[in-house]
Amino acid sequence: MRALVLRTACIFAGLWPVLIAQNAQDVQAKVGALEQQVQKYLQEQKPHLAIPVLREIVMLDAKNVNAQGNLGVLLFFQGNYTEAIPHMRSALRLQPDLWRIEALLGIAEKRTGNPREAQDDLERAFPNLDDQKIQIEAGLELIELDSASAQLDKALSVAAKLEQLAPQNPQILFATYQLSRQMTYQSLLSMMMAAPDSAEMHMMMAGELGRQGDHSNAVAQYREAIRLNPKLPGVHFELAEQLRTSPNPELNAQAEGEFKAAIQANPYDELSWRQIAGILAAKGDFKTAEEDYKKALALQPKDSDAKTGLAIVWISTDRTNEAISLLESAVKDDPTNMVAHYRLSTLYRRAGRTADAQHELDTFHHYQEVKDKLGKIFKQLSGPGSP
Repeated sequence: MRALVLRTACIFAGLWPVLIAQNAQDVQAKVGALEQQVQKYLQEQKPHLAIPVLREIVMLDAKNVNAQGNLGVLLFFQGNYTEAIPHMRSALRLQPDLWRIEALLGIAEKRTGNPREAQDDLERAFPNLDDQKIQIEAGLELIELDSASAQLDKALSVAAKLEQLAPQNPQILFATYQLSRQMTYQSLLSMMMAAPDSAEMHMMMAGELGRQGDHSNAVAQYREAIRLNPKLPGVHFELAEQLRTSPNPELNAQAEGEFKAAIQANPYDELSWRQIAGILAAKGDFKTAEEDYKKALALQPKDSDAKTGLAIVWISTDRTNEAISLLESAVKDDPTNMVAHYRLSTLYRRAGRTADAQHELDTFHHYQEVKDKLGKIFKQLSGPGSP
């Protein structure tokens, strides 16, 4: 009897590897058939039918990277992030370089309340993505996470890459705008804590007041900054700009002196050379204005405003052909330069170039409308009830 049992056991022991192999072949055959069914549903754009088939595949073969990844992605785009996450993680354990899946995993983790894991996954995936749509979505989510964790430098780096990718995308531009405001307020707070009575603090306060249109208080803050540190870089130029753009004529008259002080402090201050040239041109001192505009352009050859200012000087001294050439260069450097477009329109019309003149005038009116819209927006922002 014992011998019979032993012989039977030996027979089954010999059959066992065969049975396992046969079973594995059956499973693979079934998986193959199911994968064909999934492909059919996906080609027919019926993801809701593909999902249960993919679930069946991963039950039969948990190491099937395509099934795990595809199931996770389909569940993600259905908004079922909780169920999608483990499948995407399984796919990444099997093949770590699935960057699109890791990006979607990071987004899903963020939307289900796991910011730390989301940040890690998105940081790994973002630089490796080649799908623009996914890269933008992942980048925007990463910016939010970096901002929320006060890692603004990281957020700005991501925003810069996104701007290169899609420079006119309004979501990216808005994210960058929000970041710049956060950076400003963070810097103000840090300065207030570190050096509340410093010249730098007064200069920062002046800048904020100037942006709000409070010229008189901005001027007062700049003057205090100069009293504390007359050599503070940029302070004379910023004060001069506030004086120049003030609605008070008495303050306007003081701008020239501050631009000269800025140049004395820094002879390479291109913007001050340009602005003082404009003041001199307005006074009719075209010779000195031309010299100063040329100094500005020697420092910054692509300064469209300096080219426009110099062209106006040449128009005033009957050098029309030179002015046209310079204005054409100015609008090439900066297509939004309204003054250059308007002046070109006038000169083209005088030269009989009617079509060119009309084109430049239409361009001028376009940017004028844009400027007016922006002016209304900023007026609303600075009006009653604004923060």
